[in-house]
Amino acid sequence: MSDVTVTDGDLAEQPHDGVPASLPNTSDWAPPAALPTTQRPRWITPAATGAVLVAGCAAVAMWDPGDGGTAVCWSKAVFGIDCPLCGGLRATNALLRGDWLAAADHNVLVAIGLPIAAIVWVLWLIRSIQDKPFTLPKVSRAGWIAIGVFLLGFTVVRNLNVDVSWVHWLASDTS
Repeated sequence: MSDVTVTDGDLAEQPHDGVPASLPNTSDWAPPAALPTTQRPRWITPAATGAVLVAGCAAVAMWDPGDGGTAVCWSKAVFGIDCPLCGGLRATNALLRGDWLAAADHNVLVAIGLPIAAIVWVLWLIRSIQDKPFTLPKVSRAGWIAIGVFLLGFTVVRNLNVDVSWVHWLASDTS
């Protein structure tokens, strides 16, 4: 029988019962040296994120999601119920046109959430331009559970078929 030997980093293969050895002796193996890292400006990531979001908003502004009358959301199309984000594209389109009330009529969560997200993005970009780190506060497990319960409750209430004006206002109103 013959063993595999490693000399000067080269693998010397010797046959072992007619099968060539292909693995190096791992006791002599060392990880490769770390690759040099390049320092890119901190503002690149929020700027790139903003560019992608601007492109997405331009697409939503050019294509009015309310024109077709067909539900874009799979839960509305398949099950006939509004998910928490149903009406979100139409709400985004209305916000881009400056009509906050129409946006809130399509999806109040998106109408409130998108301006807050835009403010957070601006703060992220400003902190990054100043070369300072930007971190969001951590959400505890109880916080995530509360958010999930809220979204579930919002989904249930917006799908109730009752003659109460504020409940009907929460629905996305798509066919």
